[in-house]
Amino acid sequence: MPRYAALAALAALLALGGCSLFGSDDEEPEAAAEQAPEPSYDSVDEVAHIEIGRTRDGLVITAYGVTPTLGYAAPELRLRRDGAPGPEGYLDFDFVARVPAEPVATADTSPRARMIRADYLIPLRQLRGARGFRIHAAEGGMMMNF
Repeated sequence: MPRYAALAALAALLALGGCSLFGSDDEEPEAAAEQAPEPSYDSVDEVAHIEIGRTRDGLVITAYGVTPTLGYAAPELRLRRDGAPGPEGYLDFDFVARVPAEPVATADTSPRARMIRADYLIPLRQLRGARGFRIHAAEGGMMMNF
């Protein structure tokens, strides 16, 4: 009997002590969040091409842009004015992408190599009162009528 009691006590001690033996999982994400800087976004240099497509629920805008350097990622079309059309009836978007943390070294730095793509789904209810859209970049932009 004493042997079973000692084993039960040892098992209970290991179970309780094991909870903090390797550290808490809650502390690691907080430490990682403090160390990782917030990614910064910047406008693409220019809008090279835009397309529009029809879906069951609205329209899809696809924009192709040229970034200042290689390595830009996570391109986005960010809607201005909370989605309301401007005074001229256009929905306005800013074409932005995440700036690379470190420069990307490669021999090909042509505009074709720096091309990125962003898509945006516009629901039908958001199209009320709009006559088209404009996509803005650092050096101008493009527009399209519906």
